[in-house]
Amino acid sequence: MTVIVARYTDPLEAQLVCGRLQAEGIDAFVGDAHMALANWEWRLAIGGVKVHVPDAELARARAIVAELDAGAYTLSDEATLEPAPVPVDRESWSSRLAWVALVVLQLPLPWRRRRR
Repeated sequence: MTVIVARYTDPLEAQLVCGRLQAEGIDAFVGDAHMALANWEWRLAIGGVKVHVPDAELARARAIVAELDAGAYTLSDEATLEPAPVPVDRESWSSRLAWVALVVLQLPLPWRRRRR
């Protein structure tokens, strides 16, 4: 048997909480997420998106959700991420010409890409 540990109006927020609970070893799942995405105006009417956990894990799950709400898992300002690699422009004049010919003339042409 499962019990609802939290309700959210945003399905993404419910998925994040569910992922955190699963990372902690709790068998959690999200209910009504598809209904909330398909019919966003019904989110409040159906009671929001629900995060379900087994009965035996309810106390532990509530503690984890409380920690999430308190901001225990937020990244600090000191956490730096490596910059993303600069994309290499591999398009050549022939590939651009082939694209224009395909779009304008409906004529597929072969092309070559630049090598690194």
